Amino acid sequence: SCPDVCPIDLAILNQTLGMMQQADKLQVIFISVDPNRDVGNLATFVKRFNTNFIGLSAEDEALNKLTRALGVYHEIVQIKERVSKDHSQHPVEKGDKKMSMSMKGVKVAKKDNYLVNHTASYLLLNPNLELTGLLTNPHNAKKMAVALDLIIEALD
Repeated sequence: SCPDVCPIDLAILNQTLGMMQQADKLQVIFISVDPNRDVGNLATFVKRFNTNFIGLSAEDEALNKLTRALGVYHEIVQIKERVSKDHSQHPVEKGDKKMSMSMKGVKVAKKDNYLVNHTASYLLLNPNLELTGLLTNPHNAKKMAVALDLIIEALD
């Protein structure tokens, strides 16, 4: 789960459901686009926000197929960190001369140190799993509750 957007959005969705008249007709399904870190943790993660939320993910190939079909963007972005040590004692060869070069402050990427940039919209699927609507940022719980009640009423 991403540390910035997803928890806030799940909290807003929980608030939205609390304001809805027809919340019992809506199922929130959180689909992780970071299966490498989220598999096995999703059920616990989403239940912190609402015990009725469902958390799903899939292996890369299936996940990519689903996100393409729904028009969901996601991308892994490596984070570079500052090297904590001064590596000035490491010799660097330049031509036939050996020199000392400071590596202090040089950024390096770690394989498992990444963020996932992704769509932060809510996709509304009808009971036939057809895309019915899209709620984009900014997400306002009160406005979404009204809109979702109207959509559910229209679909009944």
